[in-house]
Amino acid sequence: MSEIRYGKPNMNNLPYELGKSIFEEILNSKPVDREAIKKEVAETKKRIYAERQKKLNGI
Repeated sequence: MSEIRYGKPNMNNLPYELGKSIFEEILNSKPVDREAIKKEVAETKKRIYAERQKKLNGI
């Protein structure tokens, strides 16, 4: 069975109302809190590293 492939969406032919609602949704969405994400990533890395060290030390 072949791999399913999807074409790149073309937004040029969207009805005006649909395009407007898409952009309103984007503009009104909550901004991403990058600092919170960086903090969560750092904590996860620290936890993973600690678990690896436990396994390497046989604890």
